[in-house]
Amino acid sequence: MRKKRSKARRINPIYVSPDGGETVYEQLPSGERRLIEKSQKAIDEEQAMDDMELVDVNAIKLRRKYPSLKKAWDQYRTVWHLIVEKL
Repeated sequence: MRKKRSKARRINPIYVSPDGGETVYEQLPSGERRLIEKSQKAIDEEQAMDDMELVDVNAIKLRRKYPSLKKAWDQYRTVWHLIVEKL
């Protein structure tokens, strides 16, 4: 006696990676993607893209307009250079 299979049979998942394996998604039948895994490199690259706005022309204008922001930025740069020079 054979068991009847459900019509909603689970299909083998399809995995896609638009960046060569750094970020892996499961491709859903609806066309949407579900994040499965993201490497530290992919996380770092995403953070770097987000941080780009801190050094563009608009950021320079904001630092000029708000002296406390400029002071904090200058302190950050000083600490950055002290640490990098020790490496």
